[in-house]
Amino acid sequence: MAGAEDCEGGDPTPFDFRGRSDDMPIALRALVLPAFDDLEGVPSEAEPWRHDREFEGAIDLPGLSAPLQYTDDGLGLVPTGIGKTAAATTTASLCASEAVDLGEALVCSVGVAGGPPELPAGSVVLADRLLDWDDKCRFDPDGDGSVPIAVDPYTDRGAFEFDPELVSRAESLAEGVTLRGAESADAAPKVLTGTNLCGDELWHGRRLAEEASWLAAEHGCEPYLVTEMEDVGTASALARFGHADRYLSVRGVSNHDRQSGGESARESFFTSGFEAGFETGLENAVAVARAIVDDQLP
Repeated sequence: MAGAEDCEGGDPTPFDFRGRSDDMPIALRALVLPAFDDLEGVPSEAEPWRHDREFEGAIDLPGLSAPLQYTDDGLGLVPTGIGKTAAATTTASLCASEAVDLGEALVCSVGVAGGPPELPAGSVVLADRLLDWDDKCRFDPDGDGSVPIAVDPYTDRGAFEFDPELVSRAESLAEGVTLRGAESADAAPKVLTGTNLCGDELWHGRRLAEEASWLAAEHGCEPYLVTEMEDVGTASALARFGHADRYLSVRGVSNHDRQSGGESARESFFTSGFEAGFETGLENAVAVARAIVDDQLP
């Protein structure tokens, strides 16, 4: 993704939208893309952004899962929907719309994710690589203990790079953020930079984690630090429209991606404490992303 060129366009529209006419595009300085706003039983990934900001406007555009909300100083907010297809559809719709100008915007996916057990719940990962978990070959097990997957020989894809200068700037801005510890964590959360594993398959367990680690190693981006379901779709759409060099992913660890102790993977996944770190992971991800986004706003 690094090095993608901006879309062509004229001078940006002024960022104070109160005086804009209906035929002027909404020029954003930053666009925040949570996955969901109203998923039953879990906190909204969009709501924290509305706690301390007034979104003066909203516009409903074809292809979006909800109206795009925006502030007078150029911050946009819209949930993409869960999964890569929903994320790609929302992102492409925004990029293609004549009502929105993303020519100078930082685009930031912000939400929760799973993570390996060595990462304390509440930790935040700034992605420098995206690995597409679904872009691979899968086979029946051979019975010899070998990993039953392989790199897809047809797509010549599977791993995406973020702009290193943008990631470095985000790391610097994140240094001043205080993270809240999760009650379920044995250690304090931290901000890390590394690989984000993205796939539409919702998986959990040691064997699958071994396969994920193998795939990351094959692409030269091991170890993976978080697992989520949207960001490859967002990145792919942005790349098609020339905006990928201004894209970041900020994910807070809400749970671990495999069982511990003598539990089965199924028991671990459906335990009542599985999402114990959700609120903390989301709170910390938003705190880090807010520091990055605020740097873009006047």
